[in-house]
Amino acid sequence: MHIGVPRETGPQEGRVAATPSAVRALVADGHVALVEMDAGLASGLSDDDYLRAGAEIVPTAEELHDRAELVWRVLRPVGHERSLLRPGQVVAALLHDGEPLPDGVEGLALERHPEVLAAMSELAGRLAVEAASAALQRQNGGRGLLLGGVPGVARAHVVVLGAGTAGRGAATLAAAMGADVTVLDTDLARLRALPGLRTLLATPHTVERSCADADVVIGAVRDGTGAAPRVMSRAHLALLQPGSVLVDLSVTDGGAFESTVPTTLEHPTRLVDGIVHVAVPNFAGGVPRTASPALAQAALPHVRRRAC
Repeated sequence: MHIGVPRETGPQEGRVAATPSAVRALVADGHVALVEMDAGLASGLSDDDYLRAGAEIVPTAEELHDRAELVWRVLRPVGHERSLLRPGQVVAALLHDGEPLPDGVEGLALERHPEVLAAMSELAGRLAVEAASAALQRQNGGRGLLLGGVPGVARAHVVVLGAGTAGRGAATLAAAMGADVTVLDTDLARLRALPGLRTLLATPHTVERSCADADVVIGAVRDGTGAAPRVMSRAHLALLQPGSVLVDLSVTDGGAFESTVPTTLEHPTRLVDGIVHVAVPNFAGGVPRTASPALAQAALPHVRRRAC
């Protein structure tokens, strides 16, 4: 099978779907790997790296899509990228919910596989804490707090809604940075897996009480269908302290907060009713040298299986 790896064109998106190691595995399986010129540049991967792995470098996205039977990319194709697809092709990507693929194009939603979702969620959880730390600074609209405080001064209170992979990653890093952390979830087994952290069973009452006392709230929730349950309405913003920070890691699944509007890596914050919102759908795109290998190695088994 001809497998094409295009260059991502989303705003500030530095990831590439397949690394040279993944390409080498595909070529060893007998496939033809087509990689668009400079596709891996932002991830520190040169065209020569791909050539040594056995790939063929294709100069344009148009030629790549014309020849590829399976297109392996990071994000759902949008705009001009959609027009390049044709019936009979397969698109393997982090599709999430969004505009359906063109008629006759099969989608392989990589985020539905736990190990792929876990790889990106772990990164997103850690990045959420870094983003929250920056957003808390006064010049960014925040309360003017240092996340971990200093001796003799109160540290910031971070509330994490959801104890899945992203929530655990966020809570662990926030605690390591010295913040006062509370984690809420509806699953007691997940909470028991967080020894040393303050945990609460998530109910409407405990969520409201915890968020009212929070300097940072990180939403990292999903339900069994992959959608994000709404845990905070616009009215709840009145409970928060002005300059508090909301980080919505569930934005690609519909958002955990009613007031969420997607932001970008270039402009990550948005002020709503005096509360700083961070809702970057492609958080991991800002650290492509870490995210690309993590994503490629998690997704490779599924791409290889579909390409058989």
